[in-house]
Amino acid sequence: LETGSDLVGEIEAFCAERDVRAAWVSVVGAMQRSAYAYRDQVNNRYSELASDRHHELSGFGGNISLLDGRPFLHAHANFADVEGETVGGHLLRGCTVWVAEVTIREMTGVELERTPDEQTGLALW
Repeated sequence: LETGSDLVGEIEAFCAERDVRAAWVSVVGAMQRSAYAYRDQVNNRYSELASDRHHELSGFGGNISLLDGRPFLHAHANFADVEGETVGGHLLRGCTVWVAEVTIREMTGVELERTPDEQTGLALW
């Protein structure tokens, strides 16, 4: 991805343009800004966090499924700073790419549609 682009936005746009409806996603690279969240399971809400420090993307696991008929990236990521300290959680829009190599492995013959789950308050397959 291009330096300065939004990691989540670019992956979702790529999948929408190519009609990728289900896929596994992996990324290696570094971010100029990291945006992530922690899910409070008791109160069913996210606490949004961000860091404007340079971070290496030290871990990433994600998938593409459909939410409201459009490709949706659900990913968790870890970010490491210059001292090796890490932060991470549920990936959010607002991760600004310094460099990113993205692999999207499309799943054919399956459609994963997210629908509301009353117990967790999340949209799940």
